[in-house]
Amino acid sequence: MHSVITPCAYEPDPGTGPWIEEFQVMTFADQWRTELTDLFALGWRSRDPFAGLPVRKLDNLLRAVAPGILATGRGSSADPSVPWLYAREQLPDDVVMPAFLSWVTMLRPENEHRAAARRVFDAIRTTKPEWRKCPVELSGTDVSPGGTALPHQRLYALLPELLALRLAARPFRAEGAGVNQWFRVVRREQGAELVAWPPLPYRKNGLDHHYSALLQITVHNVPFTPSFRVHVSSGIRRWSTRTPIWTPRGRGATVLFDLPFPWQEDSEARQTRLVGNVMKFSPQDGRYTWRGQSSVEIIGELDIVQHYPKPEEIIASPRDWLRGQGKVAAGVVHSTAMGRHQIGTGLMPGERAHLDAWVADGLRPWFRRTSPLERVSRISKPALLPKVPKTDTTRRAQVDAQAVRARRAALRAALAEKPLTIEIVTLYPETQEHLVHQLAVLLGVAAEDSGNGSVRHWSVDGLEIELSLSDAGSLGDALTAPPEVKSKDARASEALRARRAAVAARFPRRTGRAGLALVEIPGADRFTEPDSDPKFALRLGFADTGRVSQFVQVSDDHTADPAIRAESACLDGLRQLGASSVPEHRAGAEIPADLQYVALWAVRKQATALTKRASRHLVAVRIRPAAPEHPVEGWDDDVRAWIPYSDLLVSLAAGNNLDTDGPRKDGRDTFSTAEDERADIERRIRAILFQARDRPTLLFVNAGNLRDSWRWLGNRTLLKDKLGFTGEPDQRLGAFGEHLRIVLLRDRNSREEVPQWYAPGKDSETPGFSLGLWASQDAQPGNRVFASTADVPKNFPKVPRGLRKIGREPNGSSSPTVPAWNPQYLELTLLGCRAEDDPAVWAALTHQLRFHDDYVPLARPLPMHLAKLADEYLNPLSAERVLPEEAGP
Repeated sequence: MHSVITPCAYEPDPGTGPWIEEFQVMTFADQWRTELTDLFALGWRSRDPFAGLPVRKLDNLLRAVAPGILATGRGSSADPSVPWLYAREQLPDDVVMPAFLSWVTMLRPENEHRAAARRVFDAIRTTKPEWRKCPVELSGTDVSPGGTALPHQRLYALLPELLALRLAARPFRAEGAGVNQWFRVVRREQGAELVAWPPLPYRKNGLDHHYSALLQITVHNVPFTPSFRVHVSSGIRRWSTRTPIWTPRGRGATVLFDLPFPWQEDSEARQTRLVGNVMKFSPQDGRYTWRGQSSVEIIGELDIVQHYPKPEEIIASPRDWLRGQGKVAAGVVHSTAMGRHQIGTGLMPGERAHLDAWVADGLRPWFRRTSPLERVSRISKPALLPKVPKTDTTRRAQVDAQAVRARRAALRAALAEKPLTIEIVTLYPETQEHLVHQLAVLLGVAAEDSGNGSVRHWSVDGLEIELSLSDAGSLGDALTAPPEVKSKDARASEALRARRAAVAARFPRRTGRAGLALVEIPGADRFTEPDSDPKFALRLGFADTGRVSQFVQVSDDHTADPAIRAESACLDGLRQLGASSVPEHRAGAEIPADLQYVALWAVRKQATALTKRASRHLVAVRIRPAAPEHPVEGWDDDVRAWIPYSDLLVSLAAGNNLDTDGPRKDGRDTFSTAEDERADIERRIRAILFQARDRPTLLFVNAGNLRDSWRWLGNRTLLKDKLGFTGEPDQRLGAFGEHLRIVLLRDRNSREEVPQWYAPGKDSETPGFSLGLWASQDAQPGNRVFASTADVPKNFPKVPRGLRKIGREPNGSSSPTVPAWNPQYLELTLLGCRAEDDPAVWAALTHQLRFHDDYVPLARPLPMHLAKLADEYLNPLSAERVLPEEAGP
């Protein structure tokens, strides 16, 4: 068991002093801003408010063609006080202006705006750019009233890019590798990336599969900590070389270009960047086009010597373009939506530690590694069932019997002694058999009692269960609409409505307690047309009949063992019924016996053909472990009361008419502005807190998920033992409940808000991972911030700790095909507690809620896990969402 772990995080080194650099900066001229905004607004057709100039495309263009540009300032086109371009030396006008003017000509290329565009072009090209000297404190930070570091706003975009360029100037030698690797900088919306270039090949099955080492750099802070952090996450970037490239309709693909400078003969600068572009199928054009902030089309206009490919050329010959055509190379970033890749995701902790050491050397002397984290408690898990080897059949049978009794008790409490109906709807008889068998095993139904026929009745230990077995037929087919429906939005809505109605026609509506449907459907990769995946339509349809639903994918060469998938589906089905018991904690006697848990989660609906516009919905889940009936409940704002969890899921889906452009058919409010929506969420939070005043309550909120809706959770306003709402003064925590405690959680999310980590080995031992609750070695008495780490799931294949992907093992080989599991780091901040509380005890309780006998270690405590999963009943995208390429699982 490791005693410390190392976060891949850095902070300004106070021993070096403030890091101040002097740059040459250019601002976005006022004349440019006014003229270009008026021009671009002429063609604005979106229902959303005018979003301003597409300056990110211009920024990407200038990074590609002007080697002297170090970074661009975020918000510079709207705020004249924000520098636009940062450079060491002033750049010649003949480098900046051709690119700028080419961008101007593409703002409004439509025929009806040509005259206006020509007038603006003529006016702007006479304005000479002005440069000035500007000192910037790259370690600059303020501190909030609550003691949280507030790095200067410009650093969130500027510092990661400058650090990336600093690291890209240094070679990296992987362990066991015979040659150096060099990194290229890629700009991101959140920070910067470093991608090793050229990619590494790995030959398998007669083909080369390509991948690169990846680093992601972002700036963050930690609650109640006066120094900000730089997180450097490592992983693998995989390149798609399938011929032709395949992406599901409606999804784009990122293409990173290695480009020569258009004026290469006049510059000896080494290219240190890859330029990001996005290709996506355009229904209007009937082909793939460059979309969003892509700048490669403009580069082609500037550089008439080189050939810059169109999307269809890259799709047809991805391997050729990855190797390079002339001086231009292009790599298509692989995403899981494209199918399987022979290269496994993620890096092992040994290679992560080696990269981390290289980063630490490159950031000196201005940044130092943050302090290691040391173990807070020797007890890391609640009272789980013991792990018994399969060879010990006697003890194994005893443990299995304990698990069965616990599941039965949880299900009886969730059902409140009412009977349960389970629909098993499958495409293949084998899947039906697996589901029935696994249900029987999980609930301890003897084989001879499981029965046969299409309807089966089980009576066991106070549970009355009816199984109804049927064929899925066409329910799992792709969604289609009648050909006479022409518009995209209408087709999507009609197809979903028809499938929803088909479910209601086949399965009679239930009354009373919600039932369960276990449904087999093809995998998401079978549905290539946009909005054709039937999963969400089926979920809504079963909810209309009073049933929660869980899906199991048709078996293929890449899915897990059918028995394992059936077991997982059955456990998830029980979870949706509210049969999720909380293991007995081992956090100490300080925890009240009648403690209840409440978790909040804001579901974010994205704008789609179905939802029309983005929106948010607050989900609240309450768990009372000792409650004899319905220990897991959800907040129903319509009746202002807690209802059984399964009823909450059914109500969320059944009331989901996906019509957000007008009054809702179910009578619920819609909001014209995001501020109205935020105000309503805050109102609901206050109502929930009021309802929880009757007993000790531990409230869980996720900063990255909720702070956009509950603005007080932002780092500028956080205060210990207080709460605040918009337009009201902050109040002490006791005003919302004498026995209320609040834990603020942060996870990795898309912004790398928590650092990656590893457990350093002793002496020559290879680094690894370690389960536990941790705090900084520099933590002061009364520390409120902790880190929770889990272990690798038992069903994940054992991987040698010293395995390498970007280097070579001692025998000269590498194993890039093996996926690496990187356990989730969860930051726990005890935001509010009583004066006599020990924060570490409540952090330990939160940490232990990540562990359960029936599930792999959870990314979040069980109450928040259940609240987040309500997303499946509200959001069409959750039914078909595919994660983008990441640094690792």
